[in-house]
Amino acid sequence: MGIAIFLAGFIFESSTEVSRWNFTTFFDSCKYSFLIGILLFAFFTANNYRHRFQKSESFELRNNNKEEDEILININSNLKKESLTFRANEFLFVTSDGNYAIFYLYRNNEIKKVSIRNSISKIEKQLSEFPNFFRCHRAFIVNINKVVTKKGNALGYLLNIANCDIKVPVSRQKVKIFDSLLNKTTH
Repeated sequence: MGIAIFLAGFIFESSTEVSRWNFTTFFDSCKYSFLIGILLFAFFTANNYRHRFQKSESFELRNNNKEEDEILININSNLKKESLTFRANEFLFVTSDGNYAIFYLYRNNEIKKVSIRNSISKIEKQLSEFPNFFRCHRAFIVNINKVVTKKGNALGYLLNIANCDIKVPVSRQKVKIFDSLLNKTTH
């Protein structure tokens, strides 16, 4: 960069009687390009430094309520022929994929993905009577009892769900509500 600035000086400056072809001018060009680079590096480092201290919290799985094992949930589809039935404790999360919702259920020690034709908003209405199911993002509804860890800050979280490798986001608008619900279930 210093060499480029040194050579650009000959193009942009008019010729003078004093020759610029010397080491002093060359080192000045290198010094100023280094200082500009350090300033830019310091600015972007300071700007992104807050991401270095993202908190990661872990939780024990909460399934103290044995009645939850017995609760059957039935989700109806937009198509009248289609429905999905599962136990409340099997539900990990649901995500939206276009006109379909994909349910992640933990059955028989493995994750089952079941898709059903429905919007996430209609599914949220059907699941609204269950306080542990929370719409944490525009495309996700999560079972708070299945959250193992959360990582992030006030700009949003990424949740690790029990028995699942997929990270579930919590939008920044929902962070405070999510924290209050999570505190209620852990205490």
